[in-house]
Parts: sequence; structure tokens; C-alpha cells
Amino acid sequence: MPFDVEKLMDGSRLSPLHWRVLILCAVAAFLDGYDVAVMASATPSIAKEWGLNPGELRWVATAAIFGITISALVVSPLGDYFGRRAVLLTAFAIVGVSTLMGAFAHTQNELFVWRLLTGLGMGACLPNALAMGAEYAPPARRTALVALLACGISLGSATSGLVAPPLLELGGWRALFLTGGCVALAAWLPLFALPESLRFLTARGRSPQVVGRLLERLNPTHKYEPGNTYTLPETTSTKLSVSHLLTPRLAPATLLLWLVFFLNLGLLYLMSTWLSTLLNEGGLPLSQALRTAAMFQIGGVCGGFLLAWLMQRWGPFLVLAVSYTLCAGALGVLGTHITNPALLVVLILITGNGINGGQVALNAVSATMYPTAARATGIGWALGVGRFGAIVGPLAAGTLLAAGYNVAHLFWLAIIPTLICAISVTLLRRAVNRSQGVNSSAPNDCRSGSAA
Repeated sequence: MPFDVEKLMDGSRLSPLHWRVLILCAVAAFLDGYDVAVMASATPSIAKEWGLNPGELRWVATAAIFGITISALVVSPLGDYFGRRAVLLTAFAIVGVSTLMGAFAHTQNELFVWRLLTGLGMGACLPNALAMGAEYAPPARRTALVALLACGISLGSATSGLVAPPLLELGGWRALFLTGGCVALAAWLPLFALPESLRFLTARGRSPQVVGRLLERLNPTHKYEPGNTYTLPETTSTKLSVSHLLTPRLAPATLLLWLVFFLNLGLLYLMSTWLSTLLNEGGLPLSQALRTAAMFQIGGVCGGFLLAWLMQRWGPFLVLAVSYTLCAGALGVLGTHITNPALLVVLILITGNGINGGQVALNAVSATMYPTAARATGIGWALGVGRFGAIVGPLAAGTLLAAGYNVAHLFWLAIIPTLICAISVTLLRRAVNRSQGVNSSAPNDCRSGSAA
């Protein structure tokens, strides 16, 4: 008897298996966020120990981003071919080992290599974790649940900033890498409890019994019987190709999504990499600068939860456009060299909500725009294209800092891409709505104004 997996998933409530998958994928996102931010926390101390201008570490600071970019474009799509689970487990192990080894680097070249390997792991880990979470979430709640899952990235980055001062006092910058690597390796074993993606198994025509037994755990009203067959309401393909993303109707939405990812990740990595240094250069003591910069990540965590709740009611695109506009205003005020600590924290929280929280929402959109056969590829390429922005942003900021530019100029320059993001997500709303007419698997929860 044939069954539509999407309908069975849509009729399910959140079960223990749902929560297991979502929580473990959130753990992967959390440690991804920690490893992204750890270099930002370590940069001032490394520069001091090695007798360098912080701007001279710009290549080391962006090494992980180079790795993420390469991996997101080349390695993460393997999740659409070999499965999410295998790629996720392998990539996560690479992240743990390379982060740990970074603690033993004694030259810029050594640290660059280990950070590059860390990036290669992260670039494959996060897209497949988001794809796995999206494919186990009930369709009616998918955007909101994936947005909450993606909050783990911001929470990991915030944790990195908050634990940095005591760790730096305890063991210097090397303690930051030791802690991150040990925690990642400890968290790797629980990830083996992840099942393979149900939708991936169905799309690949794997054992109906395995699919049926998983569905029983997700939807108690369904009982597997020999002879059952399972299908998805979408066209599947065995080809591993970005061409899935560039079909005539999906291409406008894909290209706009890539533009927003490019600009937003450029802003996010600029702030994550250099904000503590900017605040320190602006006169704040290092410990205070690190704690204040952590507000950017906390703003992302709070913003991620807030945006997920708002997207449930008004859709992702209107919410993102408003959030980006508010962020541009906060950046403008930051450029006036605020000295009031309370106001500085509020402005950085607003900026974190717009940029970091905005990335959480964009991750959810990318995880729900594409069919199963191209989901990891879609997320990976969006993140991969975005990482080019993540390379350009920190490198440009480091170059300007090394050239002696005023801190205020960086905040003011950041207003331009923020406003372009606001305009682009408005256009993306129209492009996604057009794509619904031919791509039934492009999710209902991604439509403008519909409930997630």
C-alpha cells in the first residue's frame, strides 16, 4: 500500500524521536558557533603574545572561513548522495580534532592550517545538520523549528565570548581551543544516536521497512506492514548537481538568497571576528570588550527565538526586512562612538538581532526552499556563496584597521549591505511565491505571510 511520507509527517506531533534529532542537530550547530567565534576571542591575545598588530592576523582569522567556503560548495552536497548522517559524523570529528590541535600552534602558518581544517569540517557539518533537522520537523512547523535549531549557532558563539575571559586568565588563548576541541570530541559520540534522514531514505528508495519503522515512532497512528511503499510529493534525482537550484522558476529565488547570504555572512563574520578588537581599540579593557562583544551573539540568540516566533505569524520575509532596517539604524548610532556602557550593550544587542538573528532566519528559509534531493546542496551552496562574503568582510575590516581607519567608519560602511539585505528579502518573497506554482515541495511554511 502506498503512503505519502509528507502527509504522515504533517499529521505527527513532536515525538521523542523528533526531539532527539532536533536537539542533537542543535548541539552540532552550537559547537559550530563556538568554533566560529573562538578565533575572534583569541585574536587580541595571540597578537599580543606574538608581537603583532591584530590586523596582521587577518589571514589566520579568516582561515576557517576559507575552509567553510570550500567545504560548503564541494563537500556538504555529498549529504544528498551518501546521506546526512555519514557526512555529519565525519565532518564533526574533523572539527573536534583540528580545533584541539590549534591549541598547539606556534606560528601563524601552523594556526592557519588547523583553522583551515576546522573550516573544512564546519562547512560540511552545518548544512547537513540543518537539512537533517528540516527533514524530521513536521512540515507545518518546519521553518520555526529549524530557526530554533539554528539558534544553537548564535548560542555557541555567545558562549565562546562569555567563557573567553576566565579561560584566557586560566590558560591563555590556547585554553580556548583546548576547551572547544575537547567538548566537540565529547559531543561527537552522542551524534551516533542520530538516525538517517527519513526523507533522504525515501527519496533514495531505501528499505521500506526502515522508513516504516521510523514513521511509526514519529506518527503513532501509522503502522508498518509488509508491502507498504513510501513516496515523497516531489521529483527525485540521483544526480549530485547544483542545477537543481537553478531551474527557471527556482533560479530567481536562489540567486536572491545567495545575495542575502553573501552580504549577511559578510556582516556577521566582520562583527564576530573584529567586534571585540574594535571595542578594545576604542578604549574598553579587553575583558569588558569581550563581554560586550558577546552581546552581539546573545542578540542573535534572543533574536533567533524572537524571529522564529514572529515568522510563525507573519512569514520570514517581512520580519527580516523590518529587522534589517532596525539594525541599520543601530549601526549608524554605533558609528557616533558611544561611550555609555548600557546604550552600547543595547545597540549591539539590536545589531546582533538583525545580523546574527537574521542569519538564523535565513538558514531556516534555505532549509525549507528546496526538495529533499537538493536540500543539503541548497543549504550548502547558500552557505558556501555566503562564505565568500564572510571572507571579504573580515579581510576588508582587517585591512582598514591595519591602515589606521577609524572604528566609526566600519560601522557606517556596514549600513550599506544591511539596507541591501532589507531590499533583497522583500524581492525574495516575490520570487519564492512564484516558485510555489511549479515546485510543490518548496515549502508552504516558506511562503510570505503563511504560518510556519
